[in-house]
Amino acid sequence: MKTKILACLLLTMGLTGCGEEKQVAPATPPAQTALPPEAPAIGTSIQALVKPSDAELAKRKAEDAQFTELEWENLELPGQGLADILKKYQPQIDAIPEGDPSEDAVLEKMQAELNMAPVNPALNGKQVKIPGFISPLEVDEKQGVVKEFLLVPYFGACIHVPPPPLNQTLLVQPLPGKSVGMERMYEPVWVFGTLTAERVKTDLAEAGYQLKDARVEMWQEPAAPAPVAQPTKP
Repeated sequence: MKTKILACLLLTMGLTGCGEEKQVAPATPPAQTALPPEAPAIGTSIQALVKPSDAELAKRKAEDAQFTELEWENLELPGQGLADILKKYQPQIDAIPEGDPSEDAVLEKMQAELNMAPVNPALNGKQVKIPGFISPLEVDEKQGVVKEFLLVPYFGACIHVPPPPLNQTLLVQPLPGKSVGMERMYEPVWVFGTLTAERVKTDLAEAGYQLKDARVEMWQEPAAPAPVAQPTKP
């Protein structure tokens, strides 16, 4: 059985080498509350979803010109991101026979490096917007809203599968009235706010960034195309 980090890595990127790919069984996550039918599959990346329509993007761009849209790779330092760390350890993993006890030691070393992946200090204090998924930390059941959460790049992180690296996890504290309802916390969202590159520990995982007094909006998919009119029969 691999260490916990592999369940996360296999769901997001996978461990592939230059030669034959080594197949690794992901760790079995603990039993969790059943997800609603409309929830994404566990491990779904935010990049895998359909992006907003051109018209919707143009509208958002005009309304939120002061916010810089971030890709998740922007949160990493060059040469020290998730892909770089995987590439560094891949040859060692491929060279170890399947099931060899020494494999666990290499994987633990890789996990430790991922957990210490540095944040990008150039982003500190920037007004940004970034899409992602919610891992709730605090909810207001009376008002039915998510009060505090971790923003993560793939669905189920920190709850159904292990957390992402430190620099791929953001602690979000929305402004009153600017969060989302509990019934929609399985859906992807946009988060707007001033980014702080400051490490913080939560009940679910450590985060390398914080977005305080944030605004949260639902990720909007393009509207379904209008049905094509069928010719009438004479």
